[in-house]
Amino acid sequence: MLKPHDIIVALKLIRPSPDAEVPTYARLASGVGLSASEAHAAVERGLRAGLLRKDPLSERTMPMANLTALREFLVHGLKYVWPAERGAVARGIPTATSVSTIAAVLNVPAPAMPHVWPKPDGTVRGETIEPLYPRVVSLCPSDPELHEWLALIDIIRLKAGREAALAANEIERRLQ
Repeated sequence: MLKPHDIIVALKLIRPSPDAEVPTYARLASGVGLSASEAHAAVERGLRAGLLRKDPLSERTMPMANLTALREFLVHGLKYVWPAERGAVARGIPTATSVSTIAAVLNVPAPAMPHVWPKPDGTVRGETIEPLYPRVVSLCPSDPELHEWLALIDIIRLKAGREAALAANEIERRLQ
């Protein structure tokens, strides 16, 4: 059975840049706030679920994201497995369309009441949304690309009509 942090691992394995170091479990674990054994277990679950795949023509030992399956799960399945849980108004880190780069990409106005992941020393006060995986709150300030991915996913998890459709289109565009 998949765990929320397995999605974070799959996102990190989408497309390593050509000049990036060969991914290892230790590097992957460090990038997602897990131990190496937790990262290995997440990769194994991702392979069993079909979200990751091994390339038989590559010497690469680390699997890569199965873009077709990942797109389908992010857009159509994740919101049913891990729906967004709204909470009280508090300080936190912006998510969903409260992330300015995502609002700009989707061409939507920022909400009157921002959506945030709760964090006492956060920069924005807004309606809290429980993050997909709690450790992302500390990871995203240093990983803007992961932050954008999770903001798009949160829009879909919120089941926000037009915005969810726009987020789904953006996820599909990024995974092509």
